[in-house]
Amino acid sequence: MNYVALIVAGLLAAMIGGSALATLTRRQSIVDLAREVGFPTEHLWVLGTVKLAAAAGLCLGLLWWPLGVAAAVGLIAYFTAAVDMHIRTRQRDVAAPIVFLVLATVVSILLVSVNT
Repeated sequence: MNYVALIVAGLLAAMIGGSALATLTRRQSIVDLAREVGFPTEHLWVLGTVKLAAAAGLCLGLLWWPLGVAAAVGLIAYFTAAVDMHIRTRQRDVAAPIVFLVLATVVSILLVSVNT
């Protein structure tokens, strides 16, 4: 595997894993943000679980690249929806979901390009 793909996928997995833990433990900043964008806070466990599964998929995807691509594509869909929610609700702090969206896109491209 390409070292760049390994580093970027590992970085994204760590970042998503941390975000998953913050979401699952209902960190106050996450709860406040969910309220601001109109997401029901009683369903934060779903978002946390999706993020945790994506982080695991990215890690396992380092061993079997199609799983990593699937996890990255899932994150692209997740963060596209997140960016949309931020924009529709005029929530100003849209940088984080955009960074995650860009990283997930880069990981998917890298994993496919170095393995095909």
